[in-house]
Amino acid sequence: MDNMEVLIEKYFDGRTTCAEERAIRQAFAQGEVPEHLEVYRPLFAYLDKEAQRREHAEDVTPARRKIVMQSPHRHRYWIGSIAAGLALCLVLARFLPGSGKTENYAIINGKRYTDPALVQAKAREALDNVSYTDEELNLLLFPLQP
Repeated sequence: MDNMEVLIEKYFDGRTTCAEERAIRQAFAQGEVPEHLEVYRPLFAYLDKEAQRREHAEDVTPARRKIVMQSPHRHRYWIGSIAAGLALCLVLARFLPGSGKTENYAIINGKRYTDPALVQAKAREALDNVSYTDEELNLLLFPLQP
């Protein structure tokens, strides 16, 4: 039974083949193991039971059939899907903001202006109001020391 000890050692190292695992399970099922290896009996009994259950489940499972759609129905679904997609695009294009004519404008003091010349004039005026002369910048950066 040294062979059984070697097989169990290989099993726990993950190096056994399916045939070797089957031999280990059969040996435990038939009671052909030394006493010092009896502690592994519940483990291998469970594994044997699961292997048998799987084999039985694979035998009972019916074969799956592939469902193939008939050609006319498939074309109807495609045409319907394309029509629905186009309708959705048209609805979204109509109701989303930004559709239609776009117009540039500026809001100055709460009023909307669309004339580009007037907007440029107001922008220059605003820049002139916030800009500094060289003399003002010098006074701001380098104040006079008393």
